[in-house]
Amino acid sequence: MNKRFIIALACGTMIGLLTVSGSSCINYIVRPESSITSWLPATESEFKSYITPECPLVNEALCNILGDPPYDLSQSGFDDIRDWVAINIDYTPDEKRWGTDYWQTPEETLSYHTGDCEDFSILLCSLLRTYGVDAESVYVALGVDDGEDGHAFLLENWYHDGEWRRVESQSATQLSSWDSLLGFPTPDSRLAEYDITAAFNDLYYNDAESFTGSEGQAKVGILTKVITIVSDIIQRLSRIAGYLFGLLFG
Repeated sequence: MNKRFIIALACGTMIGLLTVSGSSCINYIVRPESSITSWLPATESEFKSYITPECPLVNEALCNILGDPPYDLSQSGFDDIRDWVAINIDYTPDEKRWGTDYWQTPEETLSYHTGDCEDFSILLCSLLRTYGVDAESVYVALGVDDGEDGHAFLLENWYHDGEWRRVESQSATQLSSWDSLLGFPTPDSRLAEYDITAAFNDLYYNDAESFTGSEGQAKVGILTKVITIVSDIIQRLSRIAGYLFGLLFG
């Protein structure tokens, strides 16, 4: 009898330790169904729980991108975070990895280095919140197009001082900049076809009506766009030149 009790106690302790160790950055694991509406988290708190600016792995990733804190918020810092996510996370459909629709936590996405649209967006939003962008200024947005196809992307109004814009989380900054300069549709501009059904971060959840009339694509003049793009290119070329100079003469 004593031996059985000891075995049962040991098994219970082991299960308890496994449960605690697996809950470091998120309180909810949602295994969604296949339709557009049913694969969403069920409550506002479940939506918010996916954005984890305090997660140690998210903080470690930000340090790898920008160096040690504290950080001075800048457009180049924002772009570096966006570019890192687009370059270092490989797009993998949920059906291929999980066999069904499944929302990964930022911790999971950083561990697997794979994800789909909501995983990219959840990670990017978490990193930007860790970076210091206010919760009022950055959200994960969920949208549907005329064909009832769903998509997740970033919605923010920090980059252009209060002007809302949609950001394709899977696309690097330069790709959108060059397409815009050449007059082609950009990954960001293509997001205009989606009607937003919900937007959330770690502190706020908003339904579609919250952004009606106040959210739209950034409408910056052509001259301003060109100046921004050229400045961005110069900054990046300067970084590359400095790196090459260090390799040659360091």
